[in-house]
Amino acid sequence: MVLPVLFVIVSLVALAVLPVIVGNHTARMRDQITRIAEPARRAANEIQVGLWTELDKVMAYQVTGERQYRDDYHTLLMQQIRDYAVLRKLGPQLGDDVNRDLITLISATQRWHAGVTAGEFLQRQLPAEVFMTRLFERHPSYELALRSAGQMENEIQAAANDRLAKIHNAERLNMALTIFLTLLALTSALLVAGLGRQTRLLAREAVRRRKEAEREAGEAKIARAAAENEERRAAFLASAVQELTSSLEPDRTISALARLFVPNLAESCTIDIAEPDGTLCRRAAAHRDANIEREMQREVGRVVAQPDRIEERPSVLTIQLISRGQRLGMVTAAAPAGYVFTREDRQLAEELARHGSLAIDNSRLYRDSQQAVRAREEVLAIVSHDLRNPLNSITLAGSLLHESQNLSKDDREQLEILELSAKRMKRLIDDLLDVTRLEGGKRLPIEPAPFEVGPLLAETYELFKPQAASASITLRYHVADGVPPVNADHHRVQQVLSNLIGNAMKFTPKDGIVSFRADPQEDGKVVFTVADSGPGIPKEHLDDIFNPYWQAKRAERLGAGLGLPIAKGIVESHGGQIWVESEPGRGAKFYFTLPVAKKDAVVSSPQEAESRAHR
Repeated sequence: MVLPVLFVIVSLVALAVLPVIVGNHTARMRDQITRIAEPARRAANEIQVGLWTELDKVMAYQVTGERQYRDDYHTLLMQQIRDYAVLRKLGPQLGDDVNRDLITLISATQRWHAGVTAGEFLQRQLPAEVFMTRLFERHPSYELALRSAGQMENEIQAAANDRLAKIHNAERLNMALTIFLTLLALTSALLVAGLGRQTRLLAREAVRRRKEAEREAGEAKIARAAAENEERRAAFLASAVQELTSSLEPDRTISALARLFVPNLAESCTIDIAEPDGTLCRRAAAHRDANIEREMQREVGRVVAQPDRIEERPSVLTIQLISRGQRLGMVTAAAPAGYVFTREDRQLAEELARHGSLAIDNSRLYRDSQQAVRAREEVLAIVSHDLRNPLNSITLAGSLLHESQNLSKDDREQLEILELSAKRMKRLIDDLLDVTRLEGGKRLPIEPAPFEVGPLLAETYELFKPQAASASITLRYHVADGVPPVNADHHRVQQVLSNLIGNAMKFTPKDGIVSFRADPQEDGKVVFTVADSGPGIPKEHLDDIFNPYWQAKRAERLGAGLGLPIAKGIVESHGGQIWVESEPGRGAKFYFTLPVAKKDAVVSSPQEAESRAHR
């Protein structure tokens, strides 16, 4: 009985004392977690996040040159200094492992920051290949800093977890002891057995949780590494595309592609381009060693043998350059000695080659288009110039024949047809020359001078009145009250009106109406309107009508398709705008604006304006 009584007494005393002792102990450990472990873990996490962000800021500054990213980098650096101060104060209280990791972290980040300064990453924008090379050289210190920050955070979390485990164990032990002391009827054997079972359960749970935590940490590390690798890959490709598209010369584009392979992906690279006869010509070569590269450059420009069957080797990549289904050539890249290309390397090389193929093809197309444009412009200029001499002879001969008194009525009618054809041919030549100027990016020559709008519209009306009468079309014009004089080239403006009215009469049926008018605008311009009652213009054609040589699909061809583009060029040369509004079945309305003459300007008469235009 003594032993059970003593056991009961000891149990009751313990039941009163143990909760107090356990409570004080757990309170101290919770205070350590709240006051020491949690601030230290938060500081270590901020350092790790800051290191991740620093690289983004460095790359963003190199790509954009914006000083904001450099300032953000220095802000992150100052935050890290504050976090280091917190860790120096709290680290020793969390154990030797934490203190040792802190020293390693500070050393690693200092080397990384010194590398950023030495590499001039934030002093100026470096060429892409220089930046990537220096970043590749400094990257081991950056990776070490990241790993040290992660290890630091893990050690602090482990210290906190250790204290939490002790708290939980103490609380569980206190609960077990309370149950043990309360159930005095149970034997000590059953109590010991129960405690042993509980301990084993706790141990297995702890092991399970630790393994699960390790698995999740490993997956997170793998995902983070994959994301960083993909980010670097995307940044490299973006920089490569920018460099490949910086020039539209094929040779420079091919050389730039070789420079992107070396040294970023390979030790050496050659690019062979297919010639029209199917042979391959060496067009670019690059090597990390300048002396070897000079030797390789001797092969540039020579025809190289094309193997019947390309054999892939682990240390050599051979990638076809293909664009629009055509084989442009191939890239051969060799790895450094002892290195074997991985699947990721091949994927990146193929993506770079794909962008290079597009850039080479685009540069070729641009070169061909420029040659075609120059050839067409030369042909138009030569043809237009050479046609003027025989045309002037025809016009002069017609004028001389008019003075003859021996011509019959039929002969004079044929002579008038000849003169009209010569005038139309002269207008076509002038139109060709104007279109050639417009397509060359030039403005049409104008001689602006102040003149009244009313006489211009009246003159245009008289010019088209016979044509309207013969086509049974009603021709009207109107000048609104208060229309001021315009500052423009009288002859060119009449050319615009003639083109618009002539087009309107072509598409207006018999008994239709063609009208034109002028109205003042509040913005210091005069707006001219030419309207017809024809079939209108389909909506899908409105964006094309001002393009040279374009015409709507009709059964007959009603001109060369140059009038509207020339009208647009004339209006824009005056600083005005031209546009069209139309609904199918309800006719079309063309509008264009011209600047108003200054109030103190001397207004020319129609005869003076026309005389100045012909000089």
